[in-house]
Amino acid sequence: MRPDGTLPASFEEQAKAAWDNVAAVLAAAGMGPADLVKLTVFLTDPAQVAVHAPIRARFLGEAKPSSTLLVVAALARPEFPVEVEAIAWRA
Repeated sequence: MRPDGTLPASFEEQAKAAWDNVAAVLAAAGMGPADLVKLTVFLTDPAQVAVHAPIRARFLGEAKPSSTLLVVAALARPEFPVEVEAIAWRA
């Protein structure tokens, strides 16, 4: 979801919002993509893997955290097609 509580209509916009949310949380902690150590992405539609990949790549840039992508039957709400779980660490 976007910070204002709205949910974009398309998968692509929801994926961008999910990554924007990760970026905002990292920024609030004084971190960025280079501080990510583990990502888990959940998608509900295997056809969206190809749509998600360039969005993820654009966000990560040169960062190469450990990552897992899972295609699942559903997420917490049926209108959510994507979820990003991120773990960051800085010494």
